[in-house]
Amino acid sequence: MVRHRFIVLILIFFICLLGLWQVNMSNDSETIRVGYLPCDHSAALFIAEANKTFEKNGLNVKSTQLSTGSEIINALSSGKLDLGYVGITPALQAISKGVPIKIVGAVNLEGTGIVVQENSKIQKITDLKGKTIATPGLSSIQHTLLLYELKKYNLTSNDLDIVPMNIYMIPSALAAVKIDAYIAYEPFVSISRYRNTGKVMMFSGEIMKNHPCCVIVARDDFIQKNPTRLKKFLIIHNKTTNYVKSHTEESASMVSKQIISNIEVEKLAMKNVKYVSLLDEEFQQSVMNFMIMENSLGNLNKTLLQEQIFDTRFLGV
Repeated sequence: MVRHRFIVLILIFFICLLGLWQVNMSNDSETIRVGYLPCDHSAALFIAEANKTFEKNGLNVKSTQLSTGSEIINALSSGKLDLGYVGITPALQAISKGVPIKIVGAVNLEGTGIVVQENSKIQKITDLKGKTIATPGLSSIQHTLLLYELKKYNLTSNDLDIVPMNIYMIPSALAAVKIDAYIAYEPFVSISRYRNTGKVMMFSGEIMKNHPCCVIVARDDFIQKNPTRLKKFLIIHNKTTNYVKSHTEESASMVSKQIISNIEVEKLAMKNVKYVSLLDEEFQQSVMNFMIMENSLGNLNKTLLQEQIFDTRFLGV
């Protein structure tokens, strides 16, 4: 009888251990839901997925393509996403409105361009007066950069027709002469160049040198509940960003399979993107400077403090 009870206790003990193991395994395999835009700026994410780097490091990552930064912010706000690769403009606007997110990683600098028709007489920003120009959205960084450049010449959005448009439709609209110009992120700047239907009038580095563009944002509750998994994700982002910078042709090949299936376009496009990952002092200051610029345009209604914007525990230096 005693022996029987001992065996039963041993069995119960091992069942409990098994249960704890299953709980831990379940927690480790919980899906990290990531939103992104179809752009070269998110190359590190695409390559980590292509190389199965997340799986090899015990992370279950599900990425979802969305059309605009506002859609990513809305999905984060409603709890449908945990992380987002998103432009600095919608990120700052969301934080200023009280959306509980923080910037936890840098993604890129520059990577945007103003494109006009191949035979266009538009050569400078003032030539856009009275013209129709497409952007990826009113809350996009591209829209903000356009307004900033117009302001330098005492022009406003009232001086031209700015049309928000689905990013995949923009190069075709230019080719069909439905618009006079567009401002977009790569690879959609280089698509028109490659097809000989458009030419770059100005790259965004000429508008604001080394301006911040995309960042990784995370919901505050996800950061608090999952610091270990978030750190692992961001370490992979950092390593993969370094891979993108040192393996340009291989990276272009992998990214082309994710966005437009044309490696030659990607080779052109990725040269115009400056890939970064760390939230160092220089990047943080560039974001603060961008915020001041957005305030001057009326895009933001308040001045944010750095601690309201960033969580530097994971990729800060």
